[in-house]
Amino acid sequence: MGKACSNVLERVLSIQTGTSCPITFNNQTDLQHAGVLLALPALISQGLLRYEDEFNLEKVYYPTSSIFLSLAILSLLRLKTLSGVDSLPSGELGKTIGLDRIPEVKTLRTRIVQFCQKANINKWSMKLSKDWMEENPELSAVLYIDGHIKLYYGQETSPPKRFVSRMRLCLSGTTDYWVNDVLGQPFFVVNKTISNGLIQTIKEDLLDKFNSDVSNQPNQGELAENKYLSRYMLVFDREGYSPDFFYDLWQERISIATYKKNVTDKWADEEFTKHTGILPFGTQKTIALAERGVLLQNKGSKKKLWVREIRSNSKSGHQTSIVTTNYTLSIIMIGLYMFARWSQENFFKYMMQEFGIDMLVSYFKEKITDTTLLINPEYRKLENARKKVTSKLNRIKAKFATLTLQSESIDEKTMEKYVSKKEVLKDDIEQKEIEIEQIKLQKKSIPRKIAYSDLSENEKFDNVINQRKHFLDTIKLIAYRAETALSNMAKEYMSHKDESRLLLKQIYKTDANLIVDDENQKLIVEIHRLAHWKDDAVLEKLCAVMSDTETKFPDSNLILNYKLVSS
Repeated sequence: MGKACSNVLERVLSIQTGTSCPITFNNQTDLQHAGVLLALPALISQGLLRYEDEFNLEKVYYPTSSIFLSLAILSLLRLKTLSGVDSLPSGELGKTIGLDRIPEVKTLRTRIVQFCQKANINKWSMKLSKDWMEENPELSAVLYIDGHIKLYYGQETSPPKRFVSRMRLCLSGTTDYWVNDVLGQPFFVVNKTISNGLIQTIKEDLLDKFNSDVSNQPNQGELAENKYLSRYMLVFDREGYSPDFFYDLWQERISIATYKKNVTDKWADEEFTKHTGILPFGTQKTIALAERGVLLQNKGSKKKLWVREIRSNSKSGHQTSIVTTNYTLSIIMIGLYMFARWSQENFFKYMMQEFGIDMLVSYFKEKITDTTLLINPEYRKLENARKKVTSKLNRIKAKFATLTLQSESIDEKTMEKYVSKKEVLKDDIEQKEIEIEQIKLQKKSIPRKIAYSDLSENEKFDNVINQRKHFLDTIKLIAYRAETALSNMAKEYMSHKDESRLLLKQIYKTDANLIVDDENQKLIVEIHRLAHWKDDAVLEKLCAVMSDTETKFPDSNLILNYKLVSS
């Protein structure tokens, strides 16, 4: 490892000469936010530094591991933007990573740019995803896919508008398609400035990745022996509902589970039976479920597929319909896996509030490839016009249908008024129907999709989500997975399991002492006690578990050891 640098000057000289200068620690007491070091073993086990060699730069003051570690620590401390670094005790946080201070804002931004130029961020993210799938094959067998719209409020460019369900408005932004496991832990994300919908994204961007990376898939012999066996299952919401899509996936022996569209009938209460099962995160749940087989086919399509339709019946009588092509899984597990989809919705909400995944990292914009296809703006305008006229037509038809005579004996004048109103409404209906037909004819003469290069100059836009954003999102993703691992450990010792993340946030911001044991090559992290004894009991258990991992601090020979002050 070479001789440890005792001060900043020696470190600068070592950089100029190109000699090795490892991280070094001195005994420190009452370091602010040093409790965040409790998460370091979890961060390393989640692959924070697994591929750091791909990002290494020559003759820099801060090694790659220190930059990665600093960014992960800042994420756990809920710093949503890099500019907030100035609000933290940079000197004391620097001591926790073996340096005189953590990097300042300018340094972090510069290094992120350099990392994006040196390494392929997408490949790095996908390699981490593959590692996580291999480490947890039981979780990668069921993949949750959902889109999250990232709004853009800037003025310099204008990405296409899309419907934002959480705000019930059409706004400019980009769409992130997240792939998570049943616990809500993310595997990876695909960003689309020009989105053609969930189905197209799965076909073009996700299937090849799943086919190569999902672990423990049955081989061809097993699939041939059991015609109902699937390779893995995809779970998504109604946006992905398409019988043709289900048929195509099953030809590759990929099963799905989603909500059924356009359900109008109700099943008899006698069909429902109570089933009890345990959710993957340990909660036991009892649901009233019923099942039927149903043949799905799109109108005008030759593709037919028998699927399982499973319905749950709530206490209020509301029935939720699920369709699935997983023919081997029990009815209760299908119900539990489908309703566990809310873990992904909770993930979006939590990441927005706590980790700031919707925040821009920089104002740098990337150009969009000229051959990229997108919806023709003229076609979109005509479609919007058709919808408006159709809406007006439906209101007029409703008014026409409700306009009736109130009594049997009416005079001639009243009858004339009634007939006149009916004729006016009928004329309006005919006029609106003609307008709709004219719009439809115009739509036929205009291509639905065009290449980006064919847009007029005033309609062109740039990609506001760049590689720098993708890099920082991946760091936050690692930090979230590490926190989830700690949270799951803490839940085992807590009566109120939903408060585990609140406890971790408290621990991150707690002071700690750093003690170097050179004889035993240990770095002892003494975390100060919390406000309540019950929290101390949980923290003590976590310290024991993290110490048992025998994790070495990056760029040193010191093994991390955790304990409470005066324990």
